[in-house]
Amino acid sequence: MRILCANVGSTSFKYQIIDIETTTSLVKGGVDRIGDSPSAFTHAVPGKPSVEGEIDAPTHTDAIAHAIRLITDAEIGCLANLEQLDGVGFKTILAKGYWRSARITEDVIAALEASTPLAPMHNPAYIASIRAFQELLPATPLVAVFETWFHQTIPDYAAEFGVPRFWVEQHDIRRYGYHGASHRYISERVPQLLGRESAEGLRVISCHLGGSSSLCAIKDGKSIDTSMGTSTQYGMIQSTRCGELDAFAVLYMMDKEGFSTDEIRRQLIEDSGVKGISGTSGDMRDVEAAIEVGDDKARLALDTYVYGVKKYIGAYIAALGGVDVIAFAGGIGEKGAIARAKICEGLEWCGIHLDPVKNEQATGETQISADNSRSKILIVATNEELIVSRETARVLS
Repeated sequence: MRILCANVGSTSFKYQIIDIETTTSLVKGGVDRIGDSPSAFTHAVPGKPSVEGEIDAPTHTDAIAHAIRLITDAEIGCLANLEQLDGVGFKTILAKGYWRSARITEDVIAALEASTPLAPMHNPAYIASIRAFQELLPATPLVAVFETWFHQTIPDYAAEFGVPRFWVEQHDIRRYGYHGASHRYISERVPQLLGRESAEGLRVISCHLGGSSSLCAIKDGKSIDTSMGTSTQYGMIQSTRCGELDAFAVLYMMDKEGFSTDEIRRQLIEDSGVKGISGTSGDMRDVEAAIEVGDDKARLALDTYVYGVKKYIGAYIAALGGVDVIAFAGGIGEKGAIARAKICEGLEWCGIHLDPVKNEQATGETQISADNSRSKILIVATNEELIVSRETARVLS
């Protein structure tokens, strides 16, 4: 079974086709800056020349049509025709009333639309991409693999917020959690890296750190708590999203400045987080470069970010009753040696010791904890597409 995995951003479309039987990737590519011509694209098939360049992609439909042309190209493609594709799996975020993976119907699309106020950066782009695939591949089944799925094992008391009961009963206001595909993969991959047959008895703190970041407390392979909440806005600060914020601060600013809900939503999504603190960029690479030349706002942005991760690690050690593994994943988690070092600094009291040399020289999946560390510290190359493809195949079967 061959599954195309679609990872959609507000201005991007990334794709990968995975052969379920062999778990091998047949192609990987993507289009960035959709709607902002020229749009950059990449396309790579193992054993064939990789291609990259620029196209005019004003919409997600244009980007997807371009990807499909490359996939079936006689010289650089991986499929002779689209009939060889068994399904398309979408790494969807949130749809009202859907907590697990589902075959995409008009009801699912309506549920995605109903949840757009909670996922304004993601849901419109996913809806547009789903519509594009329905138009371009009308006979191919589509599956939504919701990011909330992995976190359905969270205890009820960990999912609750202190809000009026009708908020919960009528509008499902509770902790959902996101990055489910990544945290699920980490829960499966960590035991393999440790040479264990199962996750039974294993306490893992999964740190998915990147432009969007969240932590997850995993016990016996199951999520028992996670940092994001009803929306992806909650939890630790993100690249351009504020993370945890006193709700009355939002109301105060709306009263003082006359901000509409749309405007305050835009500010909290686009102008906050690391970008808001640094005043320049939400990209950690830019922040670290600015620190090198003495930018104190950039220093504050990095310190605030890593402090947030460290606080969640401490909280999850308490929730788990200890920790056996801290796993770093995502763009910052895998590549950010400075961030990893700052996060682990000061955790020695609970038996977490980072090896500075291993950390600095780390490439790919590896262990970076010191020999005397009671808890293992791992870098995990998360594979969300593998999880999405498996779930898609399961639903279609």
